[in-house]
Amino acid sequence: MSDQTGITAETMGHSLMTQFDGFEFRQVTVPFISTVDKAIEAVRKIDLVGKQEGVRPIVFSTLVQEDVRNVVRGSTGFFLDFFRPFPNTARNRNSRRNPTI
Repeated sequence: MSDQTGITAETMGHSLMTQFDGFEFRQVTVPFISTVDKAIEAVRKIDLVGKQEGVRPIVFSTLVQEDVRNVVRGSTGFFLDFFRPFPNTARNRNSRRNPTI
C-alpha cells in the first residue's frame, strides 16, 4: 500500500515474503492511497478480504502521511510500515558530531 505507485512497497513486500518457503501468498498492490477517504475505502477492502478468506491480511506500507497511515493501521490487517523506523534513525545518525562509516 502506497500513496504513490506502490512499487517500493510491492518490491519490499515480495522480498520479505520470499523468506517463507512453503507458504502461498496472494499479492495485491494498492497504489495512490493519498487521502483519508481513500484509506477508509482501502481498510474496508482489507477487512473484507480477511473476513472472506479467514486469514489476517499482511499490509506492507510506504504511506508517508501520518493521518492516512493511521487510518490503514486501524484495519484488521497486520500492518508493516517500511518507512516509519527510518526517519528517527537517520535523524539520530546525522545528529552525531563524529559519525563513523
